[in-house]
Amino acid sequence: ALSMTQPFFTPEGTALTYDLYRRDMNASRITFATYDTSSIGAGFRFSVPFTERNAFSYGLTYDNTEVENLSESLAPIRFVNYCRAVRGSANVTGCSMDSLTASVGWTEDSRDDILFPRKGGLRRANAEVSTPGLDIQMYKLTFQESVYKEITNDLTFMINGQVGYANSYGGKEFPFFKNFYVGGVNSLRGYRISAVGPVCRSGDAACGSQNQGRDMFLGGTKQLVGSAELFMPVPFIKNNNQFRLSAFIDAGNVYEESESIKLSSLRYSAGLGVMWISPFGPLKLVIAQPFNDKPTDRTEVFQFQMGQQF
Repeated sequence: ALSMTQPFFTPEGTALTYDLYRRDMNASRITFATYDTSSIGAGFRFSVPFTERNAFSYGLTYDNTEVENLSESLAPIRFVNYCRAVRGSANVTGCSMDSLTASVGWTEDSRDDILFPRKGGLRRANAEVSTPGLDIQMYKLTFQESVYKEITNDLTFMINGQVGYANSYGGKEFPFFKNFYVGGVNSLRGYRISAVGPVCRSGDAACGSQNQGRDMFLGGTKQLVGSAELFMPVPFIKNNNQFRLSAFIDAGNVYEESESIKLSSLRYSAGLGVMWISPFGPLKLVIAQPFNDKPTDRTEVFQFQMGQQF
């Protein structure tokens, strides 16, 4: 992915960003489903500041996504049927889809520090809708809010919540590769990436006639994630400006369109995490114990990631 931003496209401080990307994904390594996707796209985004803390954004993105290596005998039947509908053919191993997506968003950021905030909050609302006339006609809505409270000079409490909803319109089916997924260091710790929620069980005819020994996670069009976390310095380390220890409780799940959101079905985890702002970027190490997990969920006690915090 390549992005270029002009921070002062207008004298008032409106920023303009150009995006160009090529993304390839092997779903078998993430959702355990047998297909690949390859996406090429380009777009632009404007960000208009209202105040030092508030900004409104909008943009337009063209995307072409190809689903490849979709086996009728090893993949969920719903995935195969989606590509059949797109191609208008009974025998498929994949499909290609074009979309033009308009997005609008609003952000309020009052945190006193981006990496190690002690007080303030972050609020984000975003809406995406694909324009009519192309292969994908869908919309996706997300909202996130994080609040930080300084308890003492060394202790900070944070509570975070995120909800998401997506659907299709105009008689089109919602593209399965656009589903929400939960699991991993940045959403529900103690669970593998994308390995929570609706699943196609091994041996079920709906998962492919020859699929044996592989449960495939389907994701969902509804998402609910929350966490509470207590941040503190790492003991016995002098330069605490680069390290932070935390104790956390996470909750979350994803739901299919036909499912209703039930708090009793939420997965939970509790544990400890440490973050290091290294010369190579933020590094995270997590030790977590899952709770209320189901037999189909994939759990992990130890997790490591290089990347940004949510």
